[in-house]
Amino acid sequence: MKETIHTSSKIVIFGRVVDDLTVSVSDADKTAGKDPKFARAYGFTFDGIYLELASPVLFLVDGNGEEADDIALPGPNPRDKKFYADLRAWIVDRSNETVRLDVDSGKFENLLPDTGGDGGAGVSGARVSGARVSGARVSGARVSGARVSGARVSGARVSGARGDASD
Repeated sequence: MKETIHTSSKIVIFGRVVDDLTVSVSDADKTAGKDPKFARAYGFTFDGIYLELASPVLFLVDGNGEEADDIALPGPNPRDKKFYADLRAWIVDRSNETVRLDVDSGKFENLLPDTGGDGGAGVSGARVSGARVSGARVSGARVSGARVSGARVSGARVSGARGDASD
């Protein structure tokens, strides 16, 4: 990708096409040469920084993408050969429309209670900016790519986290 003044408006999604999930293509999309597919995304480059997703999600993308090797922006570590071998990349503009699907599997009795109610788990894909929270209780939330400073947390439990204190 050529470096221009508009490069910062681009996002690179790193993932793989999901072969067993198809998208019905409208006549207008066919005429426009669009080839919508769902890709399981593992991370993305935003403003020149690679961010790994806490857990993979599905995004609607156009086509099969490019080989991850061909992208001249930070991305996943190519030394992890097994993971990197067939990884694809999609360059998208940050203002493009897409569909995000969060996939979870399990028993109905376990998954259904997480879909709503008292502000419990089940909230996904939310973005929070410039918020101040005091005296609140949050459970089952996922946050990725966040930076926090000056915050006080007590009684928190984190599971499945990767990284260290410098993240």
